Formats: sequence, structure tokens, C-alpha cells
Amino acid sequence: MAALVPTTPLQGSIDHSQFFILEDADILKLIRDAFGPEFARLKNAPPASEPSAAGSRATNNPSKSCQSPSRFLFGADYDELNRTLVSILALKWIMTDDYDSFTSSQAPRDKLRRESFAELRELFSNGLKSAADIFALLVATVVNDLGKDPSLEDDVAQITGRYLLGCNHDMVIYEAAKANMVPSLRLLDEIERKDVILGLHVGATLNIAQLAQAENVPGSLASLLIMKGNKHAFDLKILEQILDVAGAAGHVDTSGAKPMNEPVFQAFLSTRKALIDVVTGDCSLRAAYDKVLLDRQSFLQREGFRPLSIEIPQERALLRLLTMGRTSDITQAELFTDAFYALPEIVRQQLINGLNVNGYDDGKAVVPYYMPALFSEVLQDNVNDSMSAKNALIALMSFLARVVGDTKSNPGQPGRVVERNVIFARDVIRSEAFRADPHILDNVAIPMD
Repeated sequence: MAALVPTTPLQGSIDHSQFFILEDADILKLIRDAFGPEFARLKNAPPASEPSAAGSRATNNPSKSCQSPSRFLFGADYDELNRTLVSILALKWIMTDDYDSFTSSQAPRDKLRRESFAELRELFSNGLKSAADIFALLVATVVNDLGKDPSLEDDVAQITGRYLLGCNHDMVIYEAAKANMVPSLRLLDEIERKDVILGLHVGATLNIAQLAQAENVPGSLASLLIMKGNKHAFDLKILEQILDVAGAAGHVDTSGAKPMNEPVFQAFLSTRKALIDVVTGDCSLRAAYDKVLLDRQSFLQREGFRPLSIEIPQERALLRLLTMGRTSDITQAELFTDAFYALPEIVRQQLINGLNVNGYDDGKAVVPYYMPALFSEVLQDNVNDSMSAKNALIALMSFLARVVGDTKSNPGQPGRVVERNVIFARDVIRSEAFRADPHILDNVAIPMD
């Protein structure tokens, strides 16, 4: 592929193989100058939904500044901007073999192994064949979360006449990209631009990170079929999603790729393999999805947890909960299991029914959007009290049963996937009233599709 004619200093530095050898501060300035309109939208995004600790800007790496990237560039902290910028710094750490920076903020027990980091580097080396590929990945990383800017939905409606009320932010940015409303996409050559937009198209209904934690359903994978025969677009999307997860704690700790630890990376590897099988037609959507669940099962078995069967609806539902909870040790797995079997039988069956719908050829399936974030919130708040954690998980699972409660697999029925954003329940979970009585969550209304 012919090199891009540099139109920004950022592109020039990439074309001349200078970008990754620059100091972090210089990289951040180049990125800021290249993506001004996009950064304006990221500044406008609401605070990140994942839980964050008090004083979250501090770094665990004494060799790095405690100043966040957005504060360095703009004099203030913007959550989505920090997450995006840490994703970009993670790319630098990968490409320069900077294992120490990449893993600096990871907990020792789950720290990414050196051999896994080498495998991660190989993925990027194989996927980024040219300067144009590198710049396209940077563009994809920056634009990925622009739909979180509340004003973009209105801007799309004004320009296209399409009203996206209730759509997720991935759909919003895809519609904006189709309408030529994203300036950085115009900097790409035709092939790279089409592939980035194709990735946005897939992402509008399939969030790969959601798949890695069983947040979505088998029917969510259907959009992936449009990538059949386009390995470049597929690789670009996978790499962008890896960076997205690597920077997901950028509003909490900017010193490293905190979330991309060993369990998460292994989940991504199995997810990638499952998606490749869908694209090549080697397995069904359900079989690909089940590979993700089986990988979590294998991981937990190595930790000493009992085997679960994906063929038994009750055990498959529990395995989805364990995956949504990002469970990585036997203690937490047993905690989830105890909570699951402590549910009233009618509630547990409601949950089992809802978590076993494919969303294609068997009726409506629900994606409980941001449910893993709620599990993280509950576990973080009760880290030293197993009984309180169990009671909170029981209440949260009861809530989830109501979220998916109007669904049940009906083979032969037209399938569809709907999304219910549950992040609104976070305020209840953070309240003192919830700590005193977790079942106040029973009184919270469930959102519409």
C-alpha cells in the first residue's frame, strides 16, 4: 500500500518511523494536534461508568508523573479523554516492548505474563504492516467512543434526519461516520477509511469486549459476517478493541494498561479465535459464543473450581454470570455460586431462562448493558466482607433476573437482540441504603428496550 502523503505532523512522524521512539509527552501533543475536533467531543462525554477509587489520578509507577494525560494537555481531567490517551500510550508500550510500563499498575496475582506480552506484541506486529495501518488504528482508537458525547446524537439527527434516541453510543458514532461527520476519517486513504467504518458498523451491534465477558448474546455476533473475506478490517477491529480495554482504567490509573492483565488477555485470545471461526464459517454463532464460556470454565478449573456444562441451562447461566463478573479465582467463583443458588427458585429460573436465549431463531434476547460494571462495583465495595458481598450479589442477580425476565428461548421464533442499559442502577448500588439493605434494588424500575 502506498504511504500516505503526510497531512499532519502525526502522520509524518509515523511515515518516518519516528512516532514510537518519541517521549510520551511529545506523542500526546502530536495526538492532540491531529484530533482536535474529536478531543472536543471526548471532553464532552460524561464521566466513565466503571467504578473508580478516590484520588484516582495517582499512579502506581514512581517513574511516571502523577499528572494525567488530559490534565497535561488541557489542564483538567476528562475521563474518556484519559482512557483514549492511555490506550494510545499502551500501543507505544506494545510496539517498543515496554513490558514494565504496560504492566506497571497491574496486581501481581493477575499480572500479564511476559510470554503473553510477547504474544500480544506479535498480534500487533502481524496486524500493522504499514504506516497507513498504524495511523488507521490511531484513528479507530480515537473515534471509537465519540458517540458518548451527548450532542453527537443531536448533530446526526440535524444532518441526516435520523433520530437515534435510545441507540447505544457505538451506533451513534457509526451513523456519524457514514454521514461524513468525523474529520479524522477524512485523513485516511480510501481502503483504510472503508475498513475503519466497517469496524464501526460491526461495533454498532457487536462489542467484542462485551463478548469476552459474556455481556452480550450469540445473536450479537451476526454483524461480524459482513467482515467475511476482509482480514485487514477484522485485524484492525481486534487491535482497536484490545487498546480500548488496555486504556479502560485510564480515568483511574494512567500509569499502565491496568485492565489488560493475564486473565483478560487470555479471554481476548479465546474471543478472537471464536470470532475468526465465525468469519471463516467454521462454526455457528452459538458455538463461537460458547467457546468464550468454555475458556472461562477451563481457567476456573485450573484454579480448582468445579466443571460446569454449557449443555445444562442452569450451569450455562452460572457460567455467564462468572464471565460477566470477570471471575478469576476460586474464592470469587464460589461466592457467585453461593449467591446464585441462594436465589428464590422462581427468580433463579427466570434468570436461567433469560441468560439462555441466543437472540437468533429463538426469539428476543436481552443484552444487559454495563452489567459487568455493576458486578465490579459490588465486589469492590465489599472486598473484605464475604457475607455482605454475597447478599449484594443476590440482590444484583435478582435485579438481572428482572432485566432479562421477559425472555425465554423459543426455538423457531424470529430472533432479535435488544439492549437494556442498566448503568442507572449504579447510584443505588453506591448508596448507604443499599449497603444497609441490598434488596432496595428490588424497587428499581427496569428500563425499556
